[in-house]
Amino acid sequence: MRATPLVRFCLVALYVLLLRSAPAEAWPKEAYRAMVYDTLRLLPPRLSRVLLKREAAILRGALRLEGETASLIARDGVRGRLSAALVKDVETRIEKVVRMVGAHESFDDTAYELGRLLRIAADLADPVILGAGRRDLRRVASELYRYVDLNLTKFPLVHDGALSSPLAGASIGRLLVEVTSATSASVTPLSKAFLRDGRIVSARSFDFRSVPYAETSLNYSRGVTAASYLWLSAWAKANGDFTGYRFAPNEP
Repeated sequence: MRATPLVRFCLVALYVLLLRSAPAEAWPKEAYRAMVYDTLRLLPPRLSRVLLKREAAILRGALRLEGETASLIARDGVRGRLSAALVKDVETRIEKVVRMVGAHESFDDTAYELGRLLRIAADLADPVILGAGRRDLRRVASELYRYVDLNLTKFPLVHDGALSSPLAGASIGRLLVEVTSATSASVTPLSKAFLRDGRIVSARSFDFRSVPYAETSLNYSRGVTAASYLWLSAWAKANGDFTGYRFAPNEP
């Protein structure tokens, strides 16, 4: 039986309330910190050097995301698909960064806004958020996050060349759809790995040869790659210097 609009609304409202009452982190806090440094590694040298001095401001932005955007992400997670409203929100944020750079505003404030963009990319690469509508995934969420926490330092940074690059003309919407789709595809294998015969499997049961390692490390790198593309979209619009950029953009 399909849920009525009222039932779907109540589910979304409940999840948003839970999200707002939960800690600021979705991924473990150290994962966001690692994402900041790894995203910097994917940038042109001049931009990376400037932002590295503002890593604290970036991290503050990544750990705080205001209510409306958080609500959009929560609703999309319950529904299991990306909304046009969230795409518009990201595009608006990119334009805000461009305006801030053009107006020579405090670069700490600009870095803070970039941190918020990173948070959105990270959340869309988070299978717990994109699997919010799945009861089996919700049951294993804490153990999945524990697995990430235990293995974070082992995750290799892989530039996800499969994602469409806005630098090559792809839209922000296309990029975000690809991230969302890939993350959603990891929900079922992760749920099956952590939930066997109705019992939750301990995070310590898996090593680097496991499905959880493959899926979570790829999601991590996908989030970092997407964050770098969002930052670089703003950098390109602000006529930034791409000298030394290592990753040729994908064909749209």
